[in-house]
Amino acid sequence: MARYRFWIHDKDEEGRPLDEEIVKAAEEIAPTVTRYRQKEIRCESTTNRMLQDAVEAASKARHSRPIENPTGYPTFAYKRIVDKFLNRQKRIVAVDDTFLEDLANSGESHSYEEMIHNRLLLEKLMEAMDPDTRRVCSARIDGYSMVEIAEQLHVTPNCLAVRYMRGLKKAADKVLGEDKQR
Repeated sequence: MARYRFWIHDKDEEGRPLDEEIVKAAEEIAPTVTRYRQKEIRCESTTNRMLQDAVEAASKARHSRPIENPTGYPTFAYKRIVDKFLNRQKRIVAVDDTFLEDLANSGESHSYEEMIHNRLLLEKLMEAMDPDTRRVCSARIDGYSMVEIAEQLHVTPNCLAVRYMRGLKKAADKVLGEDKQR
């Protein structure tokens, strides 16, 4: 079985160049640092994505103040990102089929028509959202908390909540306005 070759982009998602020293250091330590909790992650591409996130975080920190240890900072950032990822995965609880069957039979039954209507309404609402609100909404659907999203966007949770609620209200007004016109 061939070894997985880690790749690190030299630019972030928005096309800004990353610090060359941090990228070189990460390329050198990638085979070693990515062994951290790899058996729990079980996916090289996910590991690579988390390594890229660590390099981006270290590069951003590099621009605000100098980093004395260019290999240690991405290593620490990578371990923190992996720990958060695995803690989020622990929230998912596996259950057997009999439990799910009992749960389905005991609860209120929803019609498929209502479920489809709700899904279409959600899609229509997301299409009406501005890009920032849509990004936050997608992250919320993926299971991220407002605090985690706010940290990623470098804003306070309160500021993010206010922006998100305003964006939702605008999108809802837009969707409801279209329905009234029909």
